[in-house]
Amino acid sequence: MAHPICGIDLGAFSIKFVVFEVGFRQTVFRGAFEEMVSDGPESLLVRQVEALREGLSRVSSDATLYLALPGDALSIRTLDLPFTDQRKIDQVIGYELEGQIVHSLDDVVFDHVTIRTDDNGSNVLAVAARRDYVAAWLDALKVHGIDPRALYAAPVIYHALKIADPAADGESGRVPAILDLGHARTNLFVGKDRQGIFARAITRGGQHLTAAIAEALGVDRDRAEQIKRGAARLLPEGGPAATVSEVKIDQALRGALTPLIREVRQTLAGFRASSDVEIAAVYITGGSARLKGLIPFLEAELGLPVTFLPVPNTLQGSAPDAPSSVRRGDDAREFADDTSVDRMSLQETTRFVRQPSESSAFALATAIVVAASGGGREIDLRRGPFLFRASFSVLRQKAAHLSLLAVVILLAAGLDVFAALSNRGAERKALDTRLKVATQELFGEARTDAKAVTQAVRKGFREDLAPLPKATAYDLLDQISKKMPPDDRIKLDIAEIDIKAKKTFIKGTVDSATAVDEIAEKLKEIDCYEEVTKGAVTEVSEDAKQFTLNVGSKCP
Repeated sequence: MAHPICGIDLGAFSIKFVVFEVGFRQTVFRGAFEEMVSDGPESLLVRQVEALREGLSRVSSDATLYLALPGDALSIRTLDLPFTDQRKIDQVIGYELEGQIVHSLDDVVFDHVTIRTDDNGSNVLAVAARRDYVAAWLDALKVHGIDPRALYAAPVIYHALKIADPAADGESGRVPAILDLGHARTNLFVGKDRQGIFARAITRGGQHLTAAIAEALGVDRDRAEQIKRGAARLLPEGGPAATVSEVKIDQALRGALTPLIREVRQTLAGFRASSDVEIAAVYITGGSARLKGLIPFLEAELGLPVTFLPVPNTLQGSAPDAPSSVRRGDDAREFADDTSVDRMSLQETTRFVRQPSESSAFALATAIVVAASGGGREIDLRRGPFLFRASFSVLRQKAAHLSLLAVVILLAAGLDVFAALSNRGAERKALDTRLKVATQELFGEARTDAKAVTQAVRKGFREDLAPLPKATAYDLLDQISKKMPPDDRIKLDIAEIDIKAKKTFIKGTVDSATAVDEIAEKLKEIDCYEEVTKGAVTEVSEDAKQFTLNVGSKCP
């Protein structure tokens, strides 16, 4: 039975929702939308939760919810361990992490995933968050009856978005970087699959650009936000002459972007130095990435190719000379390359969207729901006292459907048993007919009792077949030879020996009559012989006496 799941990006400007319907064989995209976060004196978290509640009114009540904690509240560390045993990793990860974070292990909740193992050991990605921060999040959600199934780490979860970049495949040894420019913060993720994973959050975003425009032009924030989303642009080097207002906006934007560029540049340089892995390209996404002129500006500042991140199932436009590409893979996913196709297979193919011409704000929410639908091991900070406990409300809501399904299953099982019994009845009749024919030929009369026929056949074979002998003639001859007295005691010459089934006849000559008695006694020691009858002893010469022995045998 298909079940809806919803990935939620709790942004500072708006809450983004992406809904999938997960079934046994396929996952179907159901929709994506956003709910604006209102202004007001309340804290940002309170306003975010209120917008979240409003947005969830458009989502099925039985949907399972997945969220991600913002990166500026997380400690993200990459740890190198000298072993690969997962049990050992689980045991020591806390001690290793405690030495790299400012808080005590008792004050944080943490989780980890092993991203690489080789002969040198393991590379582990660990994430920790303060317990009081996670508790405040969950308590604020619980007020409105919202209980997310998981709390992922926002900067890390972008790994679920597969990027089809030939310059950053496994053979090139290079990896892509994803830069998600949000309203209050920017998430930076570097890596692909199990190669070169690194993630962090930078507390610079679109609101800093808005504030810079407002200060440069002397307008309020609302007007500055409109200008940023409309006429504002970063002027190209050596471009056509611009108005005074455009120059002011350009200077203000460049000044506001300088701290962000500095952090990104330092992070990428640190990644290259620590991992010895090169970066192929930077993929930008997020609402603030829609700023005009941002791509050439970033390319000049970072010295890397920059393009928009293709986000599946979202409208991003497309360049006419950049067709979609399709490739097969073991862990591939099929993404719709236009809004008329909404199916996503998790096993067979991957269809990437056409090269987008604008940024999407749904990258994080999509990454969350793709990771949740994949069923793989993810960093989840709902651990320890915050462990998710399943609710049976969904089962109660679907009690009628489940009852009907149970009745159908029982009915199908009953029909299957009835069919099997019917087939066995037909087989029994056919076997009875064959038994009658066989017994008519064997016994001269038809019989139907299989057990009685089996016993009669076995008994007949035992009576008709000759039994196996306990000892052959050769065995008896060998035993006779061994029982004869040695040559130094008597002189024995066997003239005739006839070994039959029930008796043995021996004729020969010895040097004395007492020797005949001794031979008879020796023959009685043979197990198969029970009676030895001596014949007449006659003298044939001075030192030779002829004798005969008839020996009764009990061996067949």
